[in-house]
Amino acid sequence: MKPIHLVMIFGTAAVLTIGAYFAGSKPQPQVTPIASAPSQTFHPPAESAINAEHDVYYFFDVHGHSAEEITELLKRAKTTYDRLSSDLQAATRIAMVLHGPDVVYFANGNYAQYKALVDLAAEVDAFGFLDLKVCAASARSQGLEADKFPPFVELVAYGPAEIRRLEAAGYVRL
Repeated sequence: MKPIHLVMIFGTAAVLTIGAYFAGSKPQPQVTPIASAPSQTFHPPAESAINAEHDVYYFFDVHGHSAEEITELLKRAKTTYDRLSSDLQAATRIAMVLHGPDVVYFANGNYAQYKALVDLAAEVDAFGFLDLKVCAASARSQGLEADKFPPFVELVAYGPAEIRRLEAAGYVRL
């Protein structure tokens, strides 16, 4: 199976899973629309259809979401990851780039208010398949400095530039 087939298989499954989430959401600013999909449980493709010979890279462009919406997105990512074979788990990487007002959810000073979200993000990050990236420019605009975020959060200079960098590096937008 060619690497592009793997991308198509996993990409389709990921879009269906994430699409089901966003299909019922109100439109959000600067979020790329994701195709609607029927609400159903994600079932990974049969092991025979998976070839984890090459790593698979995806990213989420997260802007303008509530803490609850980001929590649900992380839960779905974790559930999907848990259902993958160990080979595919080892080959899959997802970057989540937060910019705009969403960055405040992960500020250390807001931990008590967003504890469930931050703890879930830390847990998912610990699996090693998801990298949470926060826009430093957005953080500054919210009055937050780089040292005001948990250690698992990677600060990037500018969220939209990081998204362009990921696309140029071959990441697929979810």
